[in-house]
Amino acid sequence: MSMVEVYDPIRGDEEHVLQLPGGRQIAYAHNGPPTSRTVILFFVGIMGVGTAANVPEPCREIQAHWVAPTLPGMGRSSTRDCSVPYYVNLVNDINALLNHLYPTGGFDALYVSGGSYGTVPAQMLYGAPYDLFPPGRKIVGMLLLNGFSPLRHHSGYAKHLSWNNWASIGPPTRIVPFRLLQRLFKCAVGSKLQSVEGATQFLKATVFDNMDDEERRIFQDWLQKKSFDEHTVIEKMARSTVRCCQNWDGFMEVSDTIHSDWGFDPRTLDKEHSAKPVLIVGSENDHIGGSTNDWLVASYQSARDLKLLPGGHISSLFFMDDLWRDMIEASRSA
Repeated sequence: MSMVEVYDPIRGDEEHVLQLPGGRQIAYAHNGPPTSRTVILFFVGIMGVGTAANVPEPCREIQAHWVAPTLPGMGRSSTRDCSVPYYVNLVNDINALLNHLYPTGGFDALYVSGGSYGTVPAQMLYGAPYDLFPPGRKIVGMLLLNGFSPLRHHSGYAKHLSWNNWASIGPPTRIVPFRLLQRLFKCAVGSKLQSVEGATQFLKATVFDNMDDEERRIFQDWLQKKSFDEHTVIEKMARSTVRCCQNWDGFMEVSDTIHSDWGFDPRTLDKEHSAKPVLIVGSENDHIGGSTNDWLVASYQSARDLKLLPGGHISSLFFMDDLWRDMIEASRSA
């Protein structure tokens, strides 16, 4: 079977649903050989659901199995069990998903990765105690794109936030009760995100229309290299946003989650955890996420120097092949 047949963009875009104990469920997409001994978990940020349509070339070269869960309370993934901490709920869900995909635990290497808010669950898995998350022993590396730090451990974090992040996850969200700021955002844009047309307009206004000339050139070069059409790419993102916003519970608790107990402090991880390499990537003109990249680099013992890319919040998408090649090389030389 050729690599093209193994990595099918149509099958990779299909959404699967796994029933969980307690009547909950987790939605996910996956692509690549299901018997691969290498698994990559990738978490998308807010306003998106898991997709595995386009697996980066270096991941295809090593025949990795790409798995993209949708976070709790978003899309068709059930709202989490609020009687347990977020990180415990997440670990339980991912344990169930990996046990479903690999009933005998038949994989040797696990990469955890995510973009923007998706860097939070990736870090929770990286630092999870092995008795809670046994597959964590198989983690060989973590890739964080425009990430966030565990703010309960990040003293003075607010000084480093962009204005957008200050309002969405900063001190105001800890002071204003009943998640009023989040509710105001939902009231302001929620109706737009009920349709692909409205979501497309929202994405253009917040992301694509804000590209400078350099990022626009990089974007066009990426489209040409991948044989993608700009309208199709944006519309696909818009469809993911609409699907995500079928459930707003996950969005409502984003700030609470980033400020919550993640189950560990990156600065005090034991040697076995902290030996796994960490690649942290930021963007020069990112006003949406990635405000705490420098703290992450300083706090993870195996973090490489911050890799700063030209462009805005989604510019890492255009460098995914290069980033994953660096990640895989770092894991092999660790």
